[in-house]
Amino acid sequence: MNEITAVTAANAAFYRAFETLNLKEMEKVWLRAPHIKCVHPGWPLLCGWGPVMASWERIFEHTFSMRFTLSDVRVEVSESLGWVVLIEELESGGSDGPSRSQILATNLFGKRDGQWFLVHHHASPIFAPPATGTEQLQ
Repeated sequence: MNEITAVTAANAAFYRAFETLNLKEMEKVWLRAPHIKCVHPGWPLLCGWGPVMASWERIFEHTFSMRFTLSDVRVEVSESLGWVVLIEELESGGSDGPSRSQILATNLFGKRDGQWFLVHHHASPIFAPPATGTEQLQ
């Protein structure tokens, strides 16, 4: 398997864990290290295994369902670092009822012992309409 395919598979495993609301599966995709980072939309920066996993536990406890449609997926790899930039179309259900959102996300993966693990997830809500023409980032 080439590295682009391997990082793409690791990214898919992250979203499967997210959609199943399964903390054990989420733990499998993250590198167990003090330097991991996570930024959920509207949240402050979370650093380290404990705070990052506690955030997923909190999200999963208050969510009944999540369904992602991923688009504009861009995967890059350079040696032991891989990154995926994409748009998440999210439909979720929680105690506040159903919601839909569009999120720009960056997922960074580090390679350890031949396997790719998530080391940083950053998700930002998209409030503006998509850029067109020269305004769009390449």
